[in-house]
Order: sequence, then structure tokens, then C-alpha cells
Amino acid sequence: MQKAAQAYLSTQVHTTSKGELLLMLYDAAIKFMKQAKVKIDERDYAAKGILISKAIEVISELTSSLNKEKGGELAENLSQLYIFCNTRLLQANLKMDTEKLDEVIKIIDGIASAYREIIPTEEAQAAVPLQTTASANAGSVNVNRSFANDSRFSMPQAAPQNMPAPNSMRLKKAANAYGGGA
Repeated sequence: MQKAAQAYLSTQVHTTSKGELLLMLYDAAIKFMKQAKVKIDERDYAAKGILISKAIEVISELTSSLNKEKGGELAENLSQLYIFCNTRLLQANLKMDTEKLDEVIKIIDGIASAYREIIPTEEAQAAVPLQTTASANAGSVNVNRSFANDSRFSMPQAAPQNMPAPNSMRLKKAANAYGGGA
């Protein structure tokens, strides 16, 4: 059963658009943090620690996917924000602090909401790819293979949304943050 789940997730990662994959990562981090809050309330501290660790791994993956050369100030700001979020998650884990989890959920949800505004457009789909792992694999996404094939990360599909076309400057900056280009 676990091999089937790993195969499904691997197929899902490789067949999902790069913009949707970015949203899946945000959604997964939020899901893990919300589940960790429940585990804190239930006093299941081992499960809480595992879930917070998963959220930290997802946010670390987002950090490593940033292209600081092309993304400039936006990529650097996102990197610093992700580091801040992971620091807060470590504090939440140590202190059983659901308020710190709520703070990080709010931050990550805000970033995800901003990307949701631009990703549904065809132009944005082409402009917001994550970095490729190698130039020979131009279609592959920079998701650490152990992460993508790990059945612990059951990431939900992002539902397509009909959003108005974003302004092109905002789109270009967001695209450059993750190594794309309009």
C-alpha cells in the first residue's frame, strides 16, 4: 500500500503544473501546522513534533527553491520570511505554543493567497516555475526527490480558481523569485 501511495504522489508531483506544485507545498505546510495544533490540544506531543517537523521540511523546500539571482529583493525577502517561520515553528514545538503556529499559518497563507492570484492565469503558469534540478531535465521541478517520494507528505491538490489577470510587473517579480521568467 505504501508503494502505491509513493507512486501516486510521485506521479502527482510530475504531472502537476509548477505553479500548482508551489501551492501544494504551501497547502501542505498549513495542513501540517493545523494538525499540530490539534495534537497540542490532545496532548499528543510526539505527533505534534512530527507534524511541525514536516511543516519545517516543506518551508525549507520552499526556501531552497528560491532563485536569489533572478528573484532579487523579493526572493531574499521570501527567504528571510521562511527562516523566520521555521524559527517560530521550532519555538512552537518547544513551548507547545499554538499562537506561534497561528502566526506562521497566517504568514504562509498570506503568501499562498498572493500566488493563487497569479497562478491560475496561463501567463502565470509559464512564469512561476520552480527552479529545474538540471538543465537536461528542463521539465522537472526542484523538489528534493526524497521529499517528493516520501509518503509522509500527502499534499492536497490546489483547486483551480478563476482569477483576474495579474498586473505584469507583480507577475514578473513573483516569477523571478522562483527562477522563472515572463
